[in-house]
Amino acid sequence: MTKSLTNINVLDFSHALSGPFCSMLLAELGAKIIKIEPPNGDHFRPANGGATFAVVNRNKRSLCLDLKKPSATVIMERLISKCDVILENFTPGTMKRLGYHYEALKKTKPDIIYASISGFGSTGPYKDLKGYDAVAQAMSGIMAATGEPNRPPVRVGPSLIDMGTGMYVVIGILDALRTRDLNGEGAQLEFNLLESALSWMSQSIANFSRTGKVPERTGSALASFSPYQVFNAHDGQVFIGASTDVFWQKLCSALEAEELINDERFSTMEKRVSNRKILTVLIENKLQNLKVNSILSKLRTSEVPCADVLDIEGVVNDPHVKAREVLSYCEDPNLGQILQTRMPIGNGSLPDPAPLLGEHNGEILADLGFDEDAIQNFLETKTVISKKD
Repeated sequence: MTKSLTNINVLDFSHALSGPFCSMLLAELGAKIIKIEPPNGDHFRPANGGATFAVVNRNKRSLCLDLKKPSATVIMERLISKCDVILENFTPGTMKRLGYHYEALKKTKPDIIYASISGFGSTGPYKDLKGYDAVAQAMSGIMAATGEPNRPPVRVGPSLIDMGTGMYVVIGILDALRTRDLNGEGAQLEFNLLESALSWMSQSIANFSRTGKVPERTGSALASFSPYQVFNAHDGQVFIGASTDVFWQKLCSALEAEELINDERFSTMEKRVSNRKILTVLIENKLQNLKVNSILSKLRTSEVPCADVLDIEGVVNDPHVKAREVLSYCEDPNLGQILQTRMPIGNGSLPDPAPLLGEHNGEILADLGFDEDAIQNFLETKTVISKKD
C-alpha cells in the first residue's frame, strides 16, 4: 500500500527525543529518513537501556558523518540536492556555524522545507539556553500545576513536551509540503519546547487573565470536576470520572449511595468541587471493602467513566490492548526481541529496527553516486565513520 509521503526524503540531523519522534512519525507515513549522526552517535542511544532509541529511530537509515571535516561538504551537497525536508534540533546558531542554515541552502534549493526545534526559539533572552522537556515543564506552569496539594511540584512522567513538539513539527511539515504543492516554494519552520508547553497551558492562562487565579495542584483530580480522580479500593486504585450531573447520579446509584444525591453539599458540580475532600472520604468509605474489578463492573454497567490504574505490566497484558494488536514483538539488533507500539497514524505495518551507528554508510553514499574508491577515502579520512571503527 502506497503511503502519503512515499516520495519524500528527509535529512534528519536531530538527536535526543523531540526531533527523532517527529521523523519517526514521518516514516510511518512513508517518508524516507536518513539520520545523520556525529562520530559518537546520537547521545540518546544508551537512554532507557537503548529502548528509547529503538522506538523513535525505527524505520530510518543511519549515516555517521563528521560535519566538521571539509570533505563532508561534497557529501552534504548531494544529500541536500536530493532531500525535501531538513530537520534539526541543535542550539540556535549551530547549523549556521556549520554552513547549513536555511538562508544558505535555499539559494541552491529554494523549495527546501527546513524545520528547526529548540528549547526557546531563535530570538528572545533565553534563545541560547539549553532546553529539555523538564525545563519546559518547569517554565510553562505545567510542573507547578502537577502533583499533590501541599507537596512539591512534580514532572509529568512521559516526556510529553518533547513528543508533543515532535507532533507539532509533523503538522508543520505536512502543511509546508502541501503549500509547496500549490506554489512550489519551500519554507523555514521554527518550533520550540517552551511554546509547545505553553500551548497546553492555554486554558489556564486564559482563566488567569480573567480571574487572577493560579491553578492549584490537585493530584489525580481535575480542578473543574468532582468526583473526578483516583480513589483507593480494597485491593488497588480506580479512577472515577463523574464529569456531569448524570454521571454523578449514576455513580451514586451504582455504589448504593443514593443519600449523596440529596445531600445539599453535593447538589451541584460547583458544590462537589468545593467539598471535594469530604466527598472523597465518603466515596472511599464505599469503596474500601470492594475490589477494583467489582467496582469496574458496577460502574461500567451503569455507564460511569472509570478505569483501573495500570502499570506497564498491566498495560502489556490488558485484554483490549491485546485484542487491538497495538503491541508487537520486533527484533532489534542491539536489544533482541522488544515490544514496539503501533503509532495511531500510518498503516500499522511492523517497523524496521532502528539502525546501528553508520549502518547504512555505504548504501547511502552509493545512492548518492560515490564509487567504491571515494567511499573508501571517506572512511580512511574518518569523514564517514564505520560502526566498526
